[in-house]
Parts: sequence; structure tokens; C-alpha cells
Amino acid sequence: MKRTIYVCILLGSLLAACTKETVNSNAQGPYGDPVLPAINFAEESAIIPAKGKVGDEVVLKGKGFLAVKDNLKVLFNGTAAPIIKVTDSTITVTVPELGSSGSVSAQIGQEFYFGPYFPVFGPFQMDTIFPSVRGGNGGIFNVIPVPGNKYMIGGEFSEYDNSAIAGGVNRFARINADGTLDRTYAYGTNTGPSGPIYPMVYMADELQYLVGGNFSGYDQVSNVYSIAKVNANGGVSQRSVSRPSGAVTPASALEGGFRGTVAGLFVQSDKKIIAIGGFRYYVRPNYNLTTVESGVDSLHLDSTMVQNIARLHPDGTLDSSYHYDLVNHQGKVTVNGSISSYYMLADDKMLIAGNFTTYGGQSIGRIARLNTDGSLDVSFNPGAGPDQAISDFAVQPDGKIICAGNFKKFSGVNTGGIVRLNADGSMDATFNAGEGADGYVNRLGLIPGGNIIVAGSFRKFGGVTRSNFVVLTPTGAVHKTYNTNGGVTFAGNAPLGQVWKVLPMTGQNALLMIGSFSQFDYRQANRIVRFTYQ
Repeated sequence: MKRTIYVCILLGSLLAACTKETVNSNAQGPYGDPVLPAINFAEESAIIPAKGKVGDEVVLKGKGFLAVKDNLKVLFNGTAAPIIKVTDSTITVTVPELGSSGSVSAQIGQEFYFGPYFPVFGPFQMDTIFPSVRGGNGGIFNVIPVPGNKYMIGGEFSEYDNSAIAGGVNRFARINADGTLDRTYAYGTNTGPSGPIYPMVYMADELQYLVGGNFSGYDQVSNVYSIAKVNANGGVSQRSVSRPSGAVTPASALEGGFRGTVAGLFVQSDKKIIAIGGFRYYVRPNYNLTTVESGVDSLHLDSTMVQNIARLHPDGTLDSSYHYDLVNHQGKVTVNGSISSYYMLADDKMLIAGNFTTYGGQSIGRIARLNTDGSLDVSFNPGAGPDQAISDFAVQPDGKIICAGNFKKFSGVNTGGIVRLNADGSMDATFNAGEGADGYVNRLGLIPGGNIIVAGSFRKFGGVTRSNFVVLTPTGAVHKTYNTNGGVTFAGNAPLGQVWKVLPMTGQNALLMIGSFSQFDYRQANRIVRFTYQ
């Protein structure tokens, strides 16, 4: 028995045609039988062994392989593998150079068949003993080494290492070298800043930490604006202020702070403090006031306009000798855009980069060096600079500067979003990252010995499949043995898995990496991971 279906096509208001199609009573459509896949991977034990390293021989199991062997490719996370032997039910291959953890797939012409997950191991490897799974429950934005083989971490987390401490671990913590929480530091209710922490400096001569971020209070002390000194074992460093009434109020040890975000902090050789960030005002609480009518204690924030960069005396008062207009009592004009990266050189000069084209009204190509008084150092000349923003830079031990961002050209030269400059700002022609990332690079890290970590939001780098993370050689090429890992992700969403900092661990062939990611190499790593390398 057959049924008849009439398909009518209406063009405008005219009936153009009617066609007659037949459908079998067994419900098969008019377009023929369904297309079956050319090959199938086995549902269980599809790859033997289940893990390996570059150069290992592995066997894929399934069916239909022999019929397509002349058009067959096997890919390890997008990198083609040498095929040794094909039967109808097996494909024998070797794990390819630049192959990495991820899906093993087959390509037949323009068709792709996704097979099993296969972890690839190499000489640059995630430390699975380090408690990355426990990690932090929010972004970790900075990490610095401190005495006792320990590390301070800061960010926006409220818990770390599943501490179960009443009140949690609020945005600032000290951890042991093995990644566990150092419980000799003060945590819990009513501790820590009221907002996230970004920069941190250990002040060895004072046995204190200098921290910055975006907060208005610290512990139970009010009017602590985005910069504070913190005692070695916890608690904001404070002083007692006598009010007109005779009452005594706890206040920050620093006289003032900033309205806005402090993203970078540096202590010069003379103990003065340079702050960089997204702020427009330096504020200093005035506790010596009373109300007019009742005469009770009052407080006012004395504000001075400063833009993005300012210097403080060691006591936290504003240093008016640093890029300051004494006539108008305000900071001089700095950049006309955002600053995303900063670094203090050995001579106390400052490198800054970001998305700005002027400093103090003078044209500059998104990266500049400042003199010790905050003026522009015109001896640093990057030419026209990049055509888009610089997201990050890293200063090598030899003084050369690696810059990365979403730019396509630097001083008119085509680049892949990453270049190296000489100490005077000129381009270093010995560095070439080729086509670079197919997305954006926003973080750089240096491995002792010269290799370079590049992180961001990209699927490929230099044509090699890399999930937001790649290791380069000192000349900019994709490292052939340090890229077997599956990269960085955040709960399966790769673009959200951002890296904030990579820090070499003293005396070890190891690195700490922190950020807002929750996975590395497809393993859970809550905002912190330790690498080992050979």
C-alpha cells in the first residue's frame, strides 16, 4: 500500500506547480535510506593503551576502517598521527609530535568521526599530587613567594583548600609549598578586605605585606581605600587616631588610599610606593572635624585628583614630587586609555603598556617607559607600536620585553599578536611567533631557561591545536615537547578559563599558575595548578 503526498509551491500569488511524491507505508522518506557512517569506533576500549606519550604506538578499535584507508587520517587533538597499519577493525598509529591530550578523531575527506579521549604525557606536566581540586572557589589574581617556603595568594575567593574555617578564607591567604592552606595565618569572620585583592608586595624590612585592590575596609577597620599594609600573620596594620571628642578610632597604618582599583603596586629603593590602576582620586580621611551644630566627631575624605598613576611616601601620604601639578594641586595628565601591564625596572624606572596612545599629551605607541619622577622617558622608542592593545608583557632577565595582545601589526610589521622588543623599545628580529593565536593572548609567563608560556582565548597557535595555553621556545616557535597538555578551560567553557599569573617556584623545576580557570589538561584545577618540567 502506498500513500500519495502533494507538495505545492506558491510563488507570490501564483500557483506555480504541484509535484507528486510517494512515501512507503513503513514510514521511510522520499529521499532514500538514511546514510550510515563510514566507520565506527568501538564503544568500549576504543584505544589501547588508554594513555601515552609522543612516539608511543597505539591501536584504535572499531569497524569499517579498511574500506576508507586511502582517505583516512587519525588526529590527536587536531594533529595528524603517522598510520602504521590498517585492518577493518583496527588502526595502528603512533602518537604524533605536537599531539596533545584531547579527543582522538578520524578524518575521511571532509567528514570527521570523533573517538575516545586520550591523555598525552610529556616533560611539561601538571602535578596531580598538588591539591588543585580543592584550590579556591573564586578567582586567584596574584601569587608571590614569601619566607618559609610559602606563598601568598590574593583574589576574590572566599574559601581555599576546603578549610571549613568559620567565616571562610577571605580573598587573602598564605599557602604552603605543597598547596595546602597555612593555618598559622589569620582567617575567618571579620578578617580580610571588603573587595578583591590584585597586587601584593612582601616588605621584608617591615615583615608586612603591601596589598592593593578594590576595597573600602579591611578587617574591622573602615576607610581603608584600595591599599593597605597587612601584618605577617594576618590583620591589617593599623594606628589609633584621637578624635576631637577624645575618642580613639582605629585607622589604617597608611594615611591615604585611592578611589577606584589599584591594579599594580611597587616599592622603590627609597621605600616610596608607586600605585597604578583605574583610579582618579587619592583620598585621605580627615578625622579632626566636628559637626557644626552638635560638635560631635565627623570625618571627611580630602580628595586630590590623580590619574591612573601616583606615588606615595612610605606613610601613605601623596608624594607631590611625582608627576604632579603644584600650581593646580592635582596630578598631571597620564595616559588617554587603560593600562593593563606594568613592571618596575632595576633603576626604579617604570614600564607600562595597554590601550593608550598618549602619555602627558605626548604620542606613544601603547607601551612606554617612565622616569623616576613620572615623566616620559623619550629614550625608549617603540616606533608606532602595535595597531591594537597590548594585554601583557614580560621582561626577560636580559632586559628584552615580550609583548602580547590582540594586535596584528607592530610598527608596521605583521605579527601574530606577540613580539619581542629590545630594552630600548625597538623590535627584536630574532623572535618570530609566526601566525600566532587564532584568538587573543592576554597573559605571558617566563620559564627559567628562556621558554615562554602564552595564555589567552584561542583554539590554535601557530597552526597547532592548543586550548588557550601554549609553551614557546625562546625564539617564538611552538615548543615541540612542552605542549602535550590539553590546555586551560573553565567548567568546559574554554574562553572563560583565564590565566592571571605564572610564577617559577624557587629552587625547583616547577611553576605555579593561578587564574579563573577550573580545569587544566581536562582535569579539575580550581584556580591554581602546579607544573613540573624537565
